[in-house]
Amino acid sequence: MFTFDCESHLVPPADDINYFPMYKMNQQLLRNMMYRLAPMSRFGLNDVIPFKEMWPARKRPPAHDPEESADIMVAKMDEVGMSMSVMLPEPFLPMFMGVRMMSTNGWLAKAVARHPDRLVGVCNVGPMLYRGVKNAIWELEYLVKELNFKAVKFLPPDDTYINNRELWPYYEKIQELEVPLFLHTGFSWCVPGRSAYCEPNLIEDVCEDFPDLTILAYHMGYPHCDALNAQAMKFPNLYIGTSLLPLFGHGVSKRAQKYFGEARIWAGIDKLVWGTDLGPCSDEMDFVNKFQISEQVQEEYGYEPLSDEDRAKWAGLNLAKILKITPPEA
Repeated sequence: MFTFDCESHLVPPADDINYFPMYKMNQQLLRNMMYRLAPMSRFGLNDVIPFKEMWPARKRPPAHDPEESADIMVAKMDEVGMSMSVMLPEPFLPMFMGVRMMSTNGWLAKAVARHPDRLVGVCNVGPMLYRGVKNAIWELEYLVKELNFKAVKFLPPDDTYINNRELWPYYEKIQELEVPLFLHTGFSWCVPGRSAYCEPNLIEDVCEDFPDLTILAYHMGYPHCDALNAQAMKFPNLYIGTSLLPLFGHGVSKRAQKYFGEARIWAGIDKLVWGTDLGPCSDEMDFVNKFQISEQVQEEYGYEPLSDEDRAKWAGLNLAKILKITPPEA
């Protein structure tokens, strides 16, 4: 089966900037989240796995230089059976008090170019209000036209509200370039970062004013999944990314099935896009390959089981269509 991760992050070592207080807080927050929510399919339905036991299975080896990190990523993809993956940079400029970004679009472009048949670059030109929207638009156009980036990521917690009207020229340029917008929605675990900036209902204004702008909303809008489902039903240009669903839904538990089932009922299977946010790891691949709506949940909620055709769309075909990429196996 063709699998295409809609969200994975490629970053250089941060050992030269790991002393910043916000960076330390962010790393601890991620550890807390992984510790409390990490139960995955291979650990059982509702087990809570100590961080020290589950983290090594997820963490990819750190890179020693930019060239090696892309190679490591692809090697890990081969190991777990992932066909292709979107690669995103990590700006996090506010986290480092404006000193520098964690990674840049130019650095990512060079890394992705090493494996053009496996890795797809998605740029991030934020934080836009900090940089200036005009400056962000200039870089965006350069990255798409000159460096072959296939989409653009917007991280509202780092920046401003999704429907801040100052961003309208930015959305207009993305629509003009005919590339999709990948959007963080729901809770923000960035420090500093504001969850209020990325509530799913804020997308409504953007979808109405930019009907030709394809938007992929990450993380199912958790914990506001219902709002995102309804918006995706309302607007044909809005898709739902299920990255981190195993964490939010506790593996293959009834809760995860409910989240997925509701999204499929409201938006349809053609609108659901699989992703990890963690990069290639065996747990995430087990999830996309084995996830199913149990007979109990089918009976209780009326959800249909996941067919092979549905799974193939969710696992990679929908994303390939969004990015205008022909799957190798097709």
